[in-house]
Amino acid sequence: MNLPYIYILQSHSSHVIPDLQKRYENRYLVQGAGSGADVLSSLQKHRENNEDVALLLVDQSLPDMPGTDFLAKAAKFFPEAREVLFAQAKDTESAITAINQLGIHYYLVQPWQAAYAAKLDTLLEDWRAAIQLPYMYVKGIMDTHMARIREDSNLHVAAEIVAHSGVSDLMVVNNNGVFVGVLSEGDILRAALPDIDEIVEEGGTLESAYQVFLRRGAELSDRPIAPLIIREPITLQPEDHVAKATAILISKQIRLLPVVKDGRLLGTVSRANICEAVVGTL
Repeated sequence: MNLPYIYILQSHSSHVIPDLQKRYENRYLVQGAGSGADVLSSLQKHRENNEDVALLLVDQSLPDMPGTDFLAKAAKFFPEAREVLFAQAKDTESAITAINQLGIHYYLVQPWQAAYAAKLDTLLEDWRAAIQLPYMYVKGIMDTHMARIREDSNLHVAAEIVAHSGVSDLMVVNNNGVFVGVLSEGDILRAALPDIDEIVEEGGTLESAYQVFLRRGAELSDRPIAPLIIREPITLQPEDHVAKATAILISKQIRLLPVVKDGRLLGTVSRANICEAVVGTL
């Protein structure tokens, strides 16, 4: 599952980043940066990829912009993220004004103190309670590493991908990367599988059926996958509740569901992903 991000923007190096990386290991991805512009670009990409940013801890004195300006711009991408201004004692009055005007959640007075981490814990708990991630919604549990295949591929390519990836369903996209549908392992096998019962009734054996299977597989290797693609599969939105995904997977006896938004394939959700999320809440 994708971990939420924490960004630490500092005008000078300190032990804050390694301390928080250790504290939030396996729960958050703690990233350090010095440039506000670079992080704003990263935030835009996170929003486009349906990734989550939980907290922004920002020095008021950044090299390229005031911390308050950065937080005002960052809120356009992640209004739900917890914002903390890290200011010098002489800037306390302006920090309080920023909290009132911009809705910044908290400010801390430099230098960093170990006791500050407990306050960040509280803010992160509030963030999780507010958006109920990652365990309640599809975007919090989906797998972004998918086995894809282009719709103009043939059965040989499909079989190779299935064999090497170990997945049961391939996500099909067109040349522009737009989601087209799903190709299942069962569809690939059925394309080459002979009618065993018919062969046995005609006096053949299971061994002869297997030989036919191998022969047909070789004969059909150049056959395009296009006719076998499920063009209108059941899909999920990243904002869908995990309960919806669970109900579909169980009732439809499906192993894997694609997560699609605006024609773009974002990930997949399997029963294993849901089980992992459940274990994570225990």
